[in-house]
This record gives sequence, structure tokens and C-alpha cells, in this order.
Amino acid sequence: MKKILFLFTFLFCITVFAQNQKGETLLSLGISPYPTTTNNKDDFGAIGLGSFEFFVSNKVSLSGSFFTSNNTLLKDNSGVTIHSYGFIPSLQYYIVNKEKWNVFAQAGYGFGFEDQTQGYIENSALTVYNLGAGAHYRVGEKLYLKLLLPYFNARNITLNVDAANGIAVFLGLAFKL
Repeated sequence: MKKILFLFTFLFCITVFAQNQKGETLLSLGISPYPTTTNNKDDFGAIGLGSFEFFVSNKVSLSGSFFTSNNTLLKDNSGVTIHSYGFIPSLQYYIVNKEKWNVFAQAGYGFGFEDQTQGYIENSALTVYNLGAGAHYRVGEKLYLKLLLPYFNARNITLNVDAANGIAVFLGLAFKL
């Protein structure tokens, strides 16, 4: 009976604490749809996100994410192209940390810039913050599917207007180094 109890406890600990460990790193790439409406015309583009994540403990990680967007990548009805680029440092807290999958909460704040082509080019500074949740699902020894659902606000501080505001759905891949 003691052997069965020991085996059950050991297997439980492996499945609860086996995935993320202090000192590990993850690289990830994700993409999100980026629909916009300018001058009552609908455009459709994409936001790309590349991240490097370092685990400071089994449940907490720090990440740096580089983003780029193009609102007319797939559909350009308005003739107005918006490109943005930037960097967002973030903190992740892993609520569920299992061997096959995990769930985390994320908060970040960063900076970037935006180029808009409306018959002229205007370069503007951005501040960006995000709050959200995400998950990884292991599909290989070091390969994961990634889902990220941040609420974000990109504020154009040059023009004092919201550049983007809302929930995004990022799908991508993550690789454990």
C-alpha cells in the first residue's frame, strides 16, 4: 500500500510541476488578425509577435516581445496603410503548469512607433499596454502550440489618439531552448 501511495504521489508531482522550470527559456512566434475601418472602408491585415521568455521561477517568467502590424496586408479598401513596430516587456504568472499544457496571465507595457500613409507619411510614437491570458500545449519534445488573448491599448502619443484598442487572438508556436 505504501508503494502505491508513493507512486501516486510521485506521478502527481511530475504532472503538476514538470513543465516550466526556473532558468528555462522559450522562443515564440504568433500572428493575429488586424481588421481596421478608415473613412468608412474596411481593411484587413495582421499583427506579428515574436517573444523571448525567461523563467525566473517555475511559475513566473519575464518576456520581451517585438511586434509589427500592417492593416492592409490582405485587404486594402481605404488606401490608408498603417504599419507599427515596437517592443513590450511583460510578466507572466503560470496559473496551471502541467507537463503537457499550461495557462498563464500576462501584463506588459512598452513602446513603439506607427507609420500611416494617407497621401503623406507620418511617424508617430506609441505606448502599448496589455493584460491577458494565454496557454501552451505541447505537441513535441520542445515544441508547443501557443494561444494568447491579450486586451491591449496602443496609444499614439504624438497625435493623442488610440491607435488600436481591444482583444486580440494570437495563434502561434513556441520552442523551448
